[in-house]
Amino acid sequence: MDGSFGVLLVFAALLAIAGLVVWIWALVDAVKVPDDSAYRAGSKLLWVLVIVLAGVVGAIVYLAVGRPTGGGVALPPSQIPPPPPGSIR
Repeated sequence: MDGSFGVLLVFAALLAIAGLVVWIWALVDAVKVPDDSAYRAGSKLLWVLVIVLAGVVGAIVYLAVGRPTGGGVALPPSQIPPPPPGSIR
């Protein structure tokens, strides 16, 4: 064995750890969304199943397609505060 095998092994381990971090991040992010209407597409159950069953690929798809804009917290239209007076012309 030469040194390049060790470098390849370290690279594979770092790639696996990065994949695990992305998977956990996407799963926690999907679970924390308070309302199904906040997702750009689908529902909480759908996205959790996609992430769990498809692994890192499902996590990447969730982050690219399903994740709510604004980090997962969306206010219902009834709770959005009105703009200050005189700000709209």
